[in-house]
Parts: sequence; structure tokens; C-alpha cells
Amino acid sequence: SLSDESVMTPDAENAVVSPILPFLYLGNERDAQDLDLLRHLNIGYVVNVTTHLPLYHVNSGLRYKRLPATDNSKQNLRQYFEEVFEFIEEAYQSGRGVLVHCQAGVSRSATIVIAYLMKHTLMTMTDAYKYVRSRRPVVSPNLNFMGQLLEFERDLNSGVTPRILMPKLNGVETQV
Repeated sequence: SLSDESVMTPDAENAVVSPILPFLYLGNERDAQDLDLLRHLNIGYVVNVTTHLPLYHVNSGLRYKRLPATDNSKQNLRQYFEEVFEFIEEAYQSGRGVLVHCQAGVSRSATIVIAYLMKHTLMTMTDAYKYVRSRRPVVSPNLNFMGQLLEFERDLNSGVTPRILMPKLNGVETQV
């Protein structure tokens, strides 16, 4: 029966799309497939952080960016941070929402969203992680990605990578 099946489903699959900021959503494969949901949330931009999931609605006027990443201990996600931040910014400037998704919305896409908050606010990695987790409790980047976020934090703090503080994100830090 259906009820037995749902008991077997891990929390991540049941997690609904999570609004992280007014224009930034974190989700899973199911959210990326749901065109009605995307339209309802005014999402015009989609970041697909997988090697294999299709760009589901590329013919429906949505703009896509693929970061071909696997959820493992070797994958470098950091290399994509700056280009994906620009894409998210483009969505914001155009007045549309952006969905960042991977398969489960737990590790890869969560890493991207945490990094975005670190880049554009004064949040530490820990605060950004807590903030995202408070909005999507299933979030759990793998240890490799956590390490890349820590390196990113070091580079932000040392000025190797400049922070770009966004007026639109003022006050986010106080919500941690």
C-alpha cells in the first residue's frame, strides 16, 4: 500500500521546497520537476547541481545553469561558486526567484546556498549553515563540501576573495 511506501521514504524526499531568502529557494529533484510550483513561486531561474538530472522545463522559458557535480568526497564545488553567484544575482536583478536543487536538496545544492550567504553577508560558515538548516532541516553537506566552505570562509576573511555585501540581505544575520 501507499502508506507503507511513504514510511520508507527518507525525510529529504518528503521535504518541501524551502525558501531561504525571499528570492532564493532550495529543493530537490521533485521540486525541479514541478512547473506549477515554480510558476507559483515566480521562479524563473534554476540551478541544477547534478551531472544527470534533466533541465526539466528548458522549453518553458526558464533559465538554467548546470553545475555538473556529484555528491562525493572528490568533487570540487568551490570552482563553481563565483559563476553561480552571478547567475543568482541575475535572477534577483530580473525580479524573479531562483531554485537551487540537486537530487535530494541536502548536500550539493545546500553547499551552494550556504556559500552564497557567506559571500553576500557577514555570516560565518557556521551561521550560514545554521540559517539554511533552520529553513530546511534535512540540509547536511558532505564533509568534503564542508571543508570547501571552511576554505571559502578563510579566503573571505583574509580578503583573497572579496565579500560583496548586499543591501537586499541586510538583517539576515540577525535571524540566525
